[in-house]
Amino acid sequence: MANILLVNPWIYDFAAYDFGIKPVGLLRVGEYLRRRGNEVQLVDCLEGCATKRDRHGFSKIKKEEVGKPAAVRTVRRPFFRYGVSLTEFDSRLERIKNVDEIFVTSGMTYWYPGVRLAIALLKERFPGANVTLGGCYATLCHAHASSTSGAHKVWKGDYPGASHGAGDFYPAYDLLVDKGVLPIQLTRGCPFRCSYCAAHLLAPAFTVRDPAALFAEVMRYRTAFGTKRFVFYDDALAHRSDEGLKIFLRMVVQSGPDITFYTPNGIHARFIDEELAGLMMKAHFREVRLSAETTDEGLQRSTGGKVTTSELTMALKLLKNAGCRGGDIGVYLMIGAPWLDIEKTMRDIEFVHSLGAKVDLASYSPIPGTRDYEDLVASGTIPPDLDPLWHNKSIFADLLDSSYSEKVREVRLYVSKLNRAMGEQGWQKILWTKQSA
Repeated sequence: MANILLVNPWIYDFAAYDFGIKPVGLLRVGEYLRRRGNEVQLVDCLEGCATKRDRHGFSKIKKEEVGKPAAVRTVRRPFFRYGVSLTEFDSRLERIKNVDEIFVTSGMTYWYPGVRLAIALLKERFPGANVTLGGCYATLCHAHASSTSGAHKVWKGDYPGASHGAGDFYPAYDLLVDKGVLPIQLTRGCPFRCSYCAAHLLAPAFTVRDPAALFAEVMRYRTAFGTKRFVFYDDALAHRSDEGLKIFLRMVVQSGPDITFYTPNGIHARFIDEELAGLMMKAHFREVRLSAETTDEGLQRSTGGKVTTSELTMALKLLKNAGCRGGDIGVYLMIGAPWLDIEKTMRDIEFVHSLGAKVDLASYSPIPGTRDYEDLVASGTIPPDLDPLWHNKSIFADLLDSSYSEKVREVRLYVSKLNRAMGEQGWQKILWTKQSA
């Protein structure tokens, strides 16, 4: 039996918000190791750092301004470490003894300064322990992580036991202090290969989990922890819904529990039909998000073909007819992509708003391994050794054109005003002629 320490590092970023962030893969690894007879403990640098929760339980994260790394020193925005203080981190490590192995997870590629700092402090505190790094950064920027993170081993892809396909057991959520909002997952991967998305790099095949197993998992958390709010982490939740999501939602509706679901990753509008829309509303889906990125049909086809404007319009109509309120649904539109100018983005915004839905602007982020990233390198727009800090969606527009970045900020302010003005009357503004297109 070994003594295992799991560590979820800080977020280093210009902006961050907690939409139910939990180190799910790391906690699944923890349960896998625990079932093999090991003692497992967790230090989560984001645990207990909520500063102001909204009505859904999501929150801002405690932060401290820190010096900007050299690679982004010219960016005219403050840079923060989100999570516990260094003193608190040291105090948490002080309470842990006899560590044999340490597993560190990683999120966004541009959060790597937190990973590197955590590993340095862990190696100093536990010099005899082997440190293994995994997660998104370790997978997508494997060479960078191997050469700069300080970990003894950098794992590319899933850890053994990290995927729900590797064994239908639950993540070790009992190690968390705050269980008010918990992530769940019914599907893995995505059937599309969009030019800007890394979903297929992190999960090459699309799979659907047994919906009865997910229902049992949700009911367990409801009973054991009192959890009433659940966040779907799926990339393509509604795909093949006849064998997955619909079955799960029928179970939820029939059992009648007082629980609520959220979809911050976005749902493919193409897969929403009348039955699914009705089940989502009966099962208490809130803050529903649809993924569109753009309403330009040419760009829709060239970037992956995951949605058409008519499919988006129909999905909004079906959700409205099922009882979804205008202020409770948003459409993700991309801004800052090199193939998407401000004028097209403004037309996208006006169109979505005309349908009575809120607009959620998703800033473009170049991700290594995607077709977009390869095209940016090939065209000389970015160097092949671009520091992962510049993958950051908050500042990538600065790298392309500082004046464009200012336009992005102006558009965000405009969208914020539009969304604030939208209430229940938003659905009355739907252009029915567009819905029948």
